[in-house]
Amino acid sequence: MNSVKHLTEKFFRTTAMPFRKDTSVLYYNPLPKARWSQRQYLLYPVRMYRVVAPRVSSRKVNILEKAVLGMCRAGITEAAKIGHHLDIGKDLTALIISQIADRDYVDSRGNLTQKGQKVLEDETFIAQEATAGFIFQDPWTGDLFPRFAEREDYADVRLNNSGFPELILGTTGRPNYQRAFMPQVKNTIEQQPSPNEIIKAVREHERTLKNVSRIKDDDDDDTWVFEKLPTLDRVSFINEEPTDLWLATCIYVPEDISSGNVWKVYDPFGLGDSPWLLRKLEKHRKNQTIQGLENFLLNMLGDQRKEQFNNLDDWLILADREACLQVEDKLTPAIRRWEELFDDIVALERLYIEAKEVTDSRIILDKINNILIASQNASERLFKVLQQEYSTHNVWTRLSQRTQHNHEPLNQFAQSAGFTIPLPPGLLSVDRNKIRMAAVHGNGSLRSLMLAALLATPDHSTHPLKVAAKKYPDLLHQLDQLAQRRNSYAGHATSQHTTQPLGLTDAVQQIDTVYRLVAGTLQLSYQP
Repeated sequence: MNSVKHLTEKFFRTTAMPFRKDTSVLYYNPLPKARWSQRQYLLYPVRMYRVVAPRVSSRKVNILEKAVLGMCRAGITEAAKIGHHLDIGKDLTALIISQIADRDYVDSRGNLTQKGQKVLEDETFIAQEATAGFIFQDPWTGDLFPRFAEREDYADVRLNNSGFPELILGTTGRPNYQRAFMPQVKNTIEQQPSPNEIIKAVREHERTLKNVSRIKDDDDDDTWVFEKLPTLDRVSFINEEPTDLWLATCIYVPEDISSGNVWKVYDPFGLGDSPWLLRKLEKHRKNQTIQGLENFLLNMLGDQRKEQFNNLDDWLILADREACLQVEDKLTPAIRRWEELFDDIVALERLYIEAKEVTDSRIILDKINNILIASQNASERLFKVLQQEYSTHNVWTRLSQRTQHNHEPLNQFAQSAGFTIPLPPGLLSVDRNKIRMAAVHGNGSLRSLMLAALLATPDHSTHPLKVAAKKYPDLLHQLDQLAQRRNSYAGHATSQHTTQPLGLTDAVQQIDTVYRLVAGTLQLSYQP
């Protein structure tokens, strides 16, 4: 592979066209593994920074789960005996055993499985060894791609008769020339990413490498669950100025479009289909911010797919309108004051509209999963909105480091706020470190965020949760059920022995929980 250096890269970034026909092309073998009927390469512009960052790896089990696994390995499998040895309650022990059994770490008799043995052997708190590599930034938005590369891989390129680049793939003896769509890049921004953004990109890449098919659950938040946080001052730029490059990826039309996607895009780094890049390209196509992208896709789709594509566009426009109307009708137009939250709830309604139109049982399972994810995302967004006015910064200090000692205080906080007690085990077992991250940084899962908000209620006589509790005293239980259903569905989706997967009715109940949360805390009228 040819490693071309740009001596004049800084000069060209300051011009109107920082990405040119002779700009080098990064190539990490982005080939689709699914069967495809049409395939075309696309060059996406990126700004590449060379950085030193800690390689972040999260714990697979928390401290209590690790201790219980150790007891099981020692042959102590009864909840009462384990609780006695670890000085924790029998109910909490039983909950932990149930959770590690759901993850196949112990069998039905409490004996350690091969998977549990490996987790226990491999368990480490955190690895923060510094590593040099490359991060990639979208020049239009400034967002970082959730990827980290330790090396530069470039494609050999030639210019065709029209003056546009062609990728030279294949071998030296049998070259395979592939033309790639190259967009015009205008209206870019220059914004150096923050250390926090870099660490998040590294962590997301590590997560994908470990298991690209793993389904996120409520306990798998997008934050760091460690005894200490990754050291942000260990992030540094080897080169302060980025390099403007093209990143090769592959757009393809799958033979089977039962998933509902007429076209897909492959991860530029060879890690499967890329939903995050597909969303970026869809936004560009709809907003017409990449000239020629629409025609490029239509030409690739063929006549039959073009009709499906256009029909799908028409249907999605109608679904968007219907979703907006539904949200305004249920919560009144006042909900638009919170723009991001409004968008999240509209996305949730749109997913439900799509699910009602699906008849294929395989597809509807995916739609239900998406609804549960969107319900959780909208709920998390609501608690982040509350944090802007009702600070949670130091509330985590009101809890003990030992989770089992927090059961009674958490129930007291809930009762004082007007909620039904006792709180469900899922809420009582949240680690204080997770609550701290949610309270201080707004990062965390639904359970962590709602407990951070609950701990702040004594500081405000008119706290939104207190207001909501007057109308919906069981709201915390319903939100915990949302988190639990999301986790349960993840288990169904990954299990080969599914007996009774969740249905659309379950999803509808969780949507209702979201509406009750939003209406109750923001004091909006809710008409189901």
